[in-house]
Formats: sequence, structure tokens, C-alpha cells
Amino acid sequence: MKRLLLWGETEVWAHWTVLPAVLFLIVTAGPKRVGLGLAALLLHETGHLLTARGLGYRLRSLELWPFGAALSGDVGAGRAAALPVALSGPLCSLAAAGMSLLFLRLLPQTEEVMEPFFLSNLSLALVNLLPAEPLDGGRALALLLSRTVGTRRAHRLTAWTGLLLGGALLALGVYGAFLGVGSESALLFAAFLLFSGLRTVLGEDRAWEGLLEKRASLQAGRPLEVREAALRADRTAGEALRALRRDRYTLIRVLGRGDRLLGTLDEGALLQGLVERGEGVTLRELVFLFDR
Repeated sequence: MKRLLLWGETEVWAHWTVLPAVLFLIVTAGPKRVGLGLAALLLHETGHLLTARGLGYRLRSLELWPFGAALSGDVGAGRAAALPVALSGPLCSLAAAGMSLLFLRLLPQTEEVMEPFFLSNLSLALVNLLPAEPLDGGRALALLLSRTVGTRRAHRLTAWTGLLLGGALLALGVYGAFLGVGSESALLFAAFLLFSGLRTVLGEDRAWEGLLEKRASLQAGRPLEVREAALRADRTAGEALRALRRDRYTLIRVLGRGDRLLGTLDEGALLQGLVERGEGVTLRELVFLFDR
């Protein structure tokens, strides 16, 4: 990840896959279509941001990916607000597609610009409604599933959905290429789904393995290098888990507003919180439970 700018109190980061994806699309689709696509993406993310702030989110960061972005922050309005925030991007894209189509009907001479802008918004909305993380549809589905199967299992299910969709789309793209009707964008999107799904599944498994290995080492009396890390209190246990180093035992200093120290958690408390409360529990809640 590379930090691009600070938008108010929100840090904007870009994943390394964004640059090669943009260059690939410039070569295959042309700079004008890519520019209109980026404008559509900006509208999409603006929908997320405005909805999040209107519902009480304090947005900490926005991570740009080739087919969208991921928001992270303090859910001031509660977890019930997360679902409308996830769906607001696709709805904003659908609204922009409808407006551009209306504009195209009223002013046919703008077809050269409005038609690709309409297609960009429509495809962005439909793609992001697919039930696979990190797409908006996948996040919305994970939020709904987490109420019955738990946060960790819900995210794994949507990650596996992404892997299945990516594999199917890759197979169709390769088959289409043999027939001469393949789409470079479809192949790029398939690669993105496969990469994201594998990153979620393998990254989570390795993080859990690392936590359990360090716990076993301590129980066996073996020494471990210890470091301290500071994390915001609104970060979830799942986010903290993925931020830990496998080769070091970490003491987490939990910071509240104004960087005030709320308490300290060790990895044992984090592991217990993950098992008992799931990955969605915040560090603030864990400090209240375990740091006495």
C-alpha cells in the first residue's frame, strides 16, 4: 500500500495492483475510456464517503483497489450503519448511470462521452454487487451472514465465493480468447477476484497459525522477542490479528481519542477475544474485558 493524500481526516491509500491495472486498461481500452472510468470510480467512492459520514462514521482510511475501495474507520452509528454504507457506492453508480442515460437521450450529440460514462457506471455498480469480498456486495453479504454464522466464517464464505467467481470468469475468458471474443477487462477482473480471495483466506490462516504458534512457544517456556505496537481503539480484533508479526510477540497499546492510552492487550487476550467474541469485536471492548 502507498499513501496518496489526506482527505480531511481520511488517509487515502492505493494498493500496488492499481497502477499496473490502470496501465493495462490504458493500453487495451484507451486513455479516454480509462479517464471516464476513473471519474465513475470517484463518484462511486464519494457515495460511500458521504453516506458513511452522514451515518456517524469517523473514517480513518480509504484503500483503493483496481475495482473499488475499502473503507476503514470508527462506526459511530453502530454496526447497523455498515450495510447502507456498503451499498451506497453501487447505488450512487446506478444513479450516475441513469443520469448519464437521460442526458444522452436529451442531448444525443454527447454520445461520444456519455455512452462510455454510462457503461462505466453501470458496470461498476453491477460488478460491485457481486457477493464476493472485497467488493461491496461481498461486504454486504458478510455483514448479513455474520449475524448467524459469525464474522470470521462470514468473511471466509465471501472470500471463497470470490475464488469461485474468479475461477469461472478466468475459464470463460480463456475460452473466449480462443474464440476471438475475449475481454481483457474480464481477465483482469478474474485475476483481481482470485488474488483478493487468496489474500483473505491464506492471510487469515497464516495470522491464526502465527498466533497459536507463539502461544505454544510461551507455554513451552521458550523465549520470544517482544515488541509493542499502538493501535486505535476502533480497530477490530480481526484487523489487529492481521497486523501482527509472526516472528514477534506483541503487546498492543490501545489508543483512544487524542491518542490517550486506554489500556494494553497481549496476544493471549487478543486470542481469547477472537475465540469468544469473533473478529468484529473492537480493541476498546477487549480492553474493557481483559485489561483490569
